[in-house]
Amino acid sequence: MAIIVGLAYLGLSCIPTLAAATPASQRDHLIGDAQPVPLMAPLTGSQAGPDAVHLPSPEQATGIGPGSHLIIDRPDGTFGCTANYVWAQNNRRYLGAAGHCFLPEGKTSTHGSDADYDAALTTVQVCVSDCLHGGQTGFSRTGNLETLGPVVYARQTGTGGDVGNDFGLVRIPSDLVSQIRPTMPVWHGPTAASQTLGLGTIACFYGNSVAFGERWETMGRLGLGVTSDSDVFLMDAPSAFGDSGAAVNACERDADGVHGGGAVGVLTHLVVGSGFVAGTTVARAVEMADEANLSISIVLGS
Repeated sequence: MAIIVGLAYLGLSCIPTLAAATPASQRDHLIGDAQPVPLMAPLTGSQAGPDAVHLPSPEQATGIGPGSHLIIDRPDGTFGCTANYVWAQNNRRYLGAAGHCFLPEGKTSTHGSDADYDAALTTVQVCVSDCLHGGQTGFSRTGNLETLGPVVYARQTGTGGDVGNDFGLVRIPSDLVSQIRPTMPVWHGPTAASQTLGLGTIACFYGNSVAFGERWETMGRLGLGVTSDSDVFLMDAPSAFGDSGAAVNACERDADGVHGGGAVGVLTHLVVGSGFVAGTTVARAVEMADEANLSISIVLGS
């Protein structure tokens, strides 16, 4: 069954607005005066897209990797997010998410000169099979869950604002390494460690959001690149709360269909006022992790 997706964000007026910092001046050329809103989902119980011909069939995420459904318990509640890449440092493996998935509202970081949160207060579970529902209305403790941890790094804001300063990592225990899946469901990849997202570039991602990712049949989605710099990327894509942390790959189209390409970054914010979604680039995520003395690299797919 082909996936047909719209590239315009739908229903912005129906989504609650959360408080968020105005991006710093160095990102104004990307964000402007619009307000970034984190895409994490609290758990409470069109335009034409690319040609649908030859698009791959829907695929349910299993194991631990890009697109995995994360359930996060923090002092301020339980939240749902989407995992991005599997990251490595030597023989250790980590699963990425948005930093704001691991940090309570109002906290800054677990590391650095402005650190103000003890990561031990956050616990993370990942759904590895039979994860049938996502989004806010069905985003619950269903399926087979495994406990990850500890959270080794998280930041959700910095001197440059929220967008481009949002990334976090949780360790994958050694007894769960056999369940790692480095490839993105449906689209596959990443095939390269870092790629920019230029205007019109096809972007692929897989997320557990309200409405767009309520069922696994619609979790794999396409968007179009708008622009990117060293820290931030923007794209036009169907996304909503619950997609926070999702991996975004640049995708390539050929006679056989659409295929995952290089890793672009981590989906983190809906930019209200523009209709775009924004995220932290791979290069910036690697730079941020150095605050916790982590030298990480993406585990590539195929």
